[in-house]
Amino acid sequence: MNSILFTNPQIKKIFYSQLFFFMILSLLLIFFENAIYSFNKNFYLLCFILIATIGISHGALDHIKGKFILKKTFPKKSLLLFYMFYILFALLVLFSWIKFSFLSLIIFFIISSFHFGQEDVSFFMRKHSVLDNLFYFMRGLIIISSSFYFNQEETQGFIKILIVENADSLIIKINWFYCFWVNVIILFLFVFFYFFKKKINWECFLIMNLEILFILIIFYFLPLFLAFTLYFCFMHSTKHILSLSYELNNKNINLGLKKFAVSSLPLTIITFAIALLMLVYLKNEFSIDKSIIKITFVGLASLTLPHIILDEIYDKYKQ
Repeated sequence: MNSILFTNPQIKKIFYSQLFFFMILSLLLIFFENAIYSFNKNFYLLCFILIATIGISHGALDHIKGKFILKKTFPKKSLLLFYMFYILFALLVLFSWIKFSFLSLIIFFIISSFHFGQEDVSFFMRKHSVLDNLFYFMRGLIIISSSFYFNQEETQGFIKILIVENADSLIIKINWFYCFWVNVIILFLFVFFYFFKKKINWECFLIMNLEILFILIIFYFLPLFLAFTLYFCFMHSTKHILSLSYELNNKNINLGLKKFAVSSLPLTIITFAIALLMLVYLKNEFSIDKSIIKITFVGLASLTLPHIILDEIYDKYKQ
């Protein structure tokens, strides 16, 4: 078993603690669902803060990866070149969203589905095949299909906020009932297939199914933005943070986590500050809730593309 989960007892212990925390937090929020609705604006702002700090922080070491890739060719300007290309890609996504928001949204759905699935699942599997790419996509797509299936009106409302032109009818007309159930069935079949093929052991088999089950539960019971925040901050990001901490110190994960916290703090603070400035700017034109939705998802789209490209190059460069 060449999985990061079983590489080090420390990382396994921390992961189980995090998974337990995620499940308990999810159940508590479901139990106090009525209170959440009563303080609607407060929970939107809290979700925004969590995403802009804990959620975004899992990509806050991208400058280290970029420097690692460029330092041999450009030893003196590696960091400068990294920031130039990274910001350029982010601005390109932002520009395309303004000009072609509907197309950008579709591309964001596709890319984020693969990205979410790959980073979530690769935590359990280190040996990859071509077939795994479909599994990654279906695993990440469950976030989107669950949103439409369980929270269709709320999701459609988000889309109308996010896109500039009036082109949301195509997404709305899609029969998400069939999309969701096809997604769920294929996803569980993949997990069972990998288990019987001994690509994952019984522990990973149970954890994968448990994670899928809790994703469905939170998107069924909780408001859409809160459910996404729970997943993004306390399932997706925490896995990536653990993986990065393992890279920073594979002998002592606690020291790796401390190093990650120190190294990621500058970019996390900068990103959070920019998000707050955008919130102050947009709230003059939109409500606080609409401003938060725009900043969160358009901002994530702008950061996801350069983050994915960098990760792909970094993995190949290491090999």
